[in-house]
Amino acid sequence: MSDKLSSRPPGPPTVFADDTSVVTTRELKDVKGKGLLMKIEGVREPGTDSSGIVHGQFPQKDYIACGSSIICADKLSGVTVDGVIDLSVTMEPPKVRPETGTVDEARPSSKELAVKMITEHKVELIECLMVDHSFILQHVHARRIVTDREYQNMKHISQPEETVTKLIDHVIFKGQESSSLFLDILKEPDVVCTYPQLVKMTRKWC
Repeated sequence: MSDKLSSRPPGPPTVFADDTSVVTTRELKDVKGKGLLMKIEGVREPGTDSSGIVHGQFPQKDYIACGSSIICADKLSGVTVDGVIDLSVTMEPPKVRPETGTVDEARPSSKELAVKMITEHKVELIECLMVDHSFILQHVHARRIVTDREYQNMKHISQPEETVTKLIDHVIFKGQESSSLFLDILKEPDVVCTYPQLVKMTRKWC
C-alpha cells in the first residue's frame, strides 16, 4: 500500500467503502486549540456485506474498506493542543434484546441522547446555571467531568455567563459519558434546590 501511495499522482487519495464501513482522509495543518476530538464510532452489523465485491476482485482505490471495517488515514501536522486529544476508533456490536435475542434497532439509550439533550437546551441551561455558576462548577469538578486545570481556568472567569457557557461546551466536547454524568448532577436534590427552574426544564426533556 505504501509503495502504491508514494507513486500515485498528487491530489487527495481515492477511497472505497461499502455501506457498513468508513474511510477517513482528513488533513489538519497548523491548528491550535484547547482540545481535539476526531472520534470514529460505528456499529458492526452481523452478516452484512453490501459491497457487491466478488471475492478476489477489488476496485482500484488507494484505500478499500469492506465488511464493517474502519480505515483512518488522517494526516496531522503542526497541530498544538493544550487539553484533550481523542483519536479513538471503536466498532461496537449491535445491541441485542435479551428476551428475544434480536438486534434492537429501536431508540437509543438515555446516555446516547445526553449530548443531544444538552446541546438542544444549551441556552436554557446557561440562563439557569449562571445564577450561581460557582456551585455547578464545584459539582462538575467533584464528579471529575472537568480536570483540575480546566476547573481553575473556569473558576477565574469573571463573567458568570461565560463560565457556564465554557463549562457546557466542555461537557458536550467530552462526549456521551460526561454529558450523561452532567445530566445526573442536574437531578441531584441540592442542585435542584439551588436551581429550582431545573424541575420544570428537565420534566420537558422526558
